[in-house]
Amino acid sequence: MGLGKREENFRRYIENHFNLQLPAEVNLFYVRGVRIGNKEIIKSGVDGELGYAACDAGFNPTNSFIQNFGYLARKNVVKVEGKEAKEFANGKDVKRDLGIKSKYVIVKYNNYVIGLGYYSKEQKKIINKIPEKRRREIINEI
Repeated sequence: MGLGKREENFRRYIENHFNLQLPAEVNLFYVRGVRIGNKEIIKSGVDGELGYAACDAGFNPTNSFIQNFGYLARKNVVKVEGKEAKEFANGKDVKRDLGIKSKYVIVKYNNYVIGLGYYSKEQKKIINKIPEKRRREIINEI
């Protein structure tokens, strides 16, 4: 089963924007939006969610997608340390000058993906895009 247009557009976006290649066993499919999961899930008789949302209607990745697959990204990744990492994990924005182009970025602490941010060129900061229900305290050992 090949990818539909929406799934292909999202795959192309994550490959170009984040230089992120999904593992072979992970698939994108369309069921009430672009979703991600094992392709066999579509054929199952399981009631409930079929995978989870990979992106919003504008092809911006969901925070769930970034937290699960952001470790594979090789581009548009911003590393934060200590206090900034804890603040970002708890919903605060991070002041940072990343240049003249606004864009989505993956925020990491060491090798740990904290979540998705949006760099605003006007405000010179990374705006936190982690939904409140997904925020958490980062422990010092990470």
